[in-house]
Formats: sequence, structure tokens, C-alpha cells
Amino acid sequence: MSLSKFGAKVREYRRAYSVTLSTMASSLGASTAFLSAMETGRSKIPMDWVEKIAKYFGDFGEQINVAELKAVACDDNEAVSLEGLRPQHRMLVAGFANSDLNQEQLTRLGRLLGEIYEENADDNNK
Repeated sequence: MSLSKFGAKVREYRRAYSVTLSTMASSLGASTAFLSAMETGRSKIPMDWVEKIAKYFGDFGEQINVAELKAVACDDNEAVSLEGLRPQHRMLVAGFANSDLNQEQLTRLGRLLGEIYEENADDNNK
């Protein structure tokens, strides 16, 4: 069975630390089937679980970009949760969802967002 983008990232972390799905499930208080379903895209990925998984691998010393992991999970879920977002963020999401931007404009915005994420990561590592 193929992996979701989120699942591929999680499996990469598991392999790096020789952690089985069973061991990870036990440590997180979840079933192996639940974690497997997230990895393979058979179920939606709850955002609170993205944070739990990021923390789990963070405890191994892995530097996890939680925002990136959440973005991959949202992409796999084909949904973006607005819960907990500030009004400005909600308006941006709504604006993008209802825009008629062409592919070139979207690509440029994607690059700009990537640059902003890198700047934020650099600021957080100082």
C-alpha cells in the first residue's frame, strides 16, 4: 500500500531511529492500525496527532518542522482546519480558496512563503 506524503515523512523518521510502528503506537497510546491508517492515507490526520508525532521524534533529538508537517498533513487530508487561527489567517485562507490566481502566480506565492518559512526557521534557531 502506498504512503501519504505525511506517512512518508513519518516513516522516514521511524526508520532513522529504528522505531517500529508498534513501538511508536505503544509509546503514544494509540493502536498500530490507527498510525498505519494515517501513514497510508486511509484516514484523515488529526492535527493534534501531528503535534504528538512531532514531539515524539523531537524527544529523539530530531528537529521537526511542525508547520511543514502540518502542511503536509493538511494536503493529505485535502482540508485545512481554521480552528485556532487568528482572524487574519482565516481571511487569508478564505481569500486563497476563492481566488482565481493562475499557476504562475501560485508558484510565485509558494516561493515567497518558502522564503518566509526559512526566515522564521533562521530566527528560531538564533
